[in-house]
Amino acid sequence: MSSLRIALSVLRAGGIIAHHSDTVLGIACLPHTAYLTRMARIKMRTPSKPFLLLADSLSQLNGFIAEDFELQSLLTSNTKPTTHLVPASKHCPRILIGPSQHIAVRISQHPNVTSISNTLGAFASSSANLSGQKTVCHVAELRKQFGPELDYIYDSGKLGSGQSSRIIDLKTQEILRA
Repeated sequence: MSSLRIALSVLRAGGIIAHHSDTVLGIACLPHTAYLTRMARIKMRTPSKPFLLLADSLSQLNGFIAEDFELQSLLTSNTKPTTHLVPASKHCPRILIGPSQHIAVRISQHPNVTSISNTLGAFASSSANLSGQKTVCHVAELRKQFGPELDYIYDSGKLGSGQSSRIIDLKTQEILRA
């Protein structure tokens, strides 16, 4: 079985995987409250701190974000990996919503993100680190830091930029992280 098929199977079963993205190594699960709660526990972070949704198209975010016709151009016009804070829909799982009633989303064309999201839709992700610590840069470090807590490491070898994305509040255009 291919590594992608294993990653998809683990995610479908409610598991947590590590993966490469357009930025840094991340850990991910499907955006369901129980899975997100487990991911927060694995990262040793408070469940009140929301996770990012990764997708390869705006349509995969339907049901998570409030409808806004200006989103299409704003979410897809960035050349640098950019995470946008956007108003959450009333149907979005509460654990994904930050204190400002926004959800963090990033449209990515990284092969790992697209291979997962083409099959499963948008998925929740976070940098691969324990809360408050530096992001892990290598698979060996992943194994050391997270041990058996991760259900699978989807190591396609397709590395991202190695830097966290910038974060922009879409409503105010405020850059929260450059």
